[in-house]
Amino acid sequence: MELTNEITHFVNHVKSYGIEPTSEEITIFISVIKYKKFKKGEVILEKGQICNEAYYSLKGFARSYDCLDNGTEKTYLIFAEHSFFTDHASFISQKPAIEYLEAVEDMEVMYIEYENMIGMYKKYHNIESFGRRISDVNFIFSQKRLRSMMNDDALTRYKKLIKHYGEFSLRIPQNIIASYLGITPQSLSRLKRELE
Repeated sequence: MELTNEITHFVNHVKSYGIEPTSEEITIFISVIKYKKFKKGEVILEKGQICNEAYYSLKGFARSYDCLDNGTEKTYLIFAEHSFFTDHASFISQKPAIEYLEAVEDMEVMYIEYENMIGMYKKYHNIESFGRRISDVNFIFSQKRLRSMMNDDALTRYKKLIKHYGEFSLRIPQNIIASYLGITPQSLSRLKRELE
């Protein structure tokens, strides 16, 4: 079976979670994977829509956010390049999303639709295990982020962002970083000066 570079990268990413898909599972997965492109600033999922797609970023990155009553945007999660992302709560529950997904850069993604994912979960143990592992990783990250927002000062939160995203953090627009940290862009500038 000949794999494209994108699929090979994806399969290797799956294996990094400790999952060893069989040739049959890879073939089935490839048969239901679709490709899509998003332009910078394009809304991938509207608030109020049901999320029917789970994505893997081949190029570019995304964020989840909402618009608060005062008109400001609040970034909840930043999804780095070469990672899985979706509105997890909406995708799993098939209930309307309570926030937006947006492409922060031009993006190329592979994605799978909900019905295909559930069908494979029922039939293929490795694929179900992988889905569960992704859910576990997302849950743990969300819990750590929640605790950090409640307990850490802004400088500590910023240091954690830099540590988590590494060099990728240099690609994240400053207004999105500030929104993610729960501070103003001016406060972010002060934090950056403190670290120089």
